[in-house]
Amino acid sequence: MKDGLMLLLTAVVCAAGAALFFRIFGSDALNIIVLLTLVGTIGDNFRLRRRLREMGAKPEGKRTWL
Repeated sequence: MKDGLMLLLTAVVCAAGAALFFRIFGSDALNIIVLLTLVGTIGDNFRLRRRLREMGAKPEGKRTWL
């Protein structure tokens, strides 16, 4: 019972946060989400490339950018 109540409370807080986010940013909210996703993906790519280089992996293929 206690776990279910905490799960419901967490869902309500997340829904309220999402509603507040869209109310504050309006039509720019989707652009912000896409920008954050792009920055996160690029950052993760750099982290993984650095990790592969540290492990001694040779890059395959030709890099076309960066």
